[in-house]
Amino acid sequence: MVTSRLLFPPPELASCMAFAIVRDTRGVQLSAKDRLNYFPASPLVAFTIVFQGQLRVSRDICDLATLRTMDVLPKISVTPPQPLPTQSWSDGPIHVLTIGFYTDAWAQLGGDIAANTLPEQLHKAASQVLEAEQIEPVWETLCTSLGPIWAKARAANQTPHWAGSHKIADWTRHLLVRAALSNVGQSARSFERRMKRWTGQSQQALKGYAQMENLLALRSKDPDIGLASIAADAQFSDQSHMGRAVKKVTGFPPGRLNQLIETDEPFWCYRLLGDKL
Repeated sequence: MVTSRLLFPPPELASCMAFAIVRDTRGVQLSAKDRLNYFPASPLVAFTIVFQGQLRVSRDICDLATLRTMDVLPKISVTPPQPLPTQSWSDGPIHVLTIGFYTDAWAQLGGDIAANTLPEQLHKAASQVLEAEQIEPVWETLCTSLGPIWAKARAANQTPHWAGSHKIADWTRHLLVRAALSNVGQSARSFERRMKRWTGQSQQALKGYAQMENLLALRSKDPDIGLASIAADAQFSDQSHMGRAVKKVTGFPPGRLNQLIETDEPFWCYRLLGDKL
């Protein structure tokens, strides 16, 4: 049986990591098409450990023939926030863990949100668990290693306390409050520059991710809900606005995306993200 599940960090790391995704297809026969993986655009830094198998990644949506020619993802890798949907493919069984880090936290840990740089302590912790067969001890080891590092980084940077959350919308609200309380420049331009520096995203882009998160939650709770109702409940101005936003983040119009989430194995991540909310 294919395993796709979410892991949530302990409370002391909830302001650092949003969540982790586990994908395990060992012992399962999947067609080449069903070994595709579709992911929405994301404002998070993705830290990935490939325990078994190989993944080829495309930074945009492409056909399988093109994806087969892409470079293999390293066993330990980091991907900066992605403004467009991404795609991956494996040529056989895989066992992978991807952790989504908030960008401001990643920077405080010593990472660079604009480049594929990995904090030394995190690389060391990941290298120690590469041969693991079970994910639970890996997750426990990583969280135990990172806990004191994150506590020290927060103290050194004197950032306002935030309990953390697995929701992009909650993180965005935290950043807005943090920016508003800053003593450095209160103009709209200064405010926007701070958001961009902390996240690599504009305030408007972050709002769009939060709306998409809300949309997936609504769809997960009621798969038969109409597109017009989803648009209104997810706080889009109208259905056309939602359509443009959804296609930008996922590569597909809402109606088609709904169908793919319902029927296609490669869209397992969308089902998982909807269920977490």
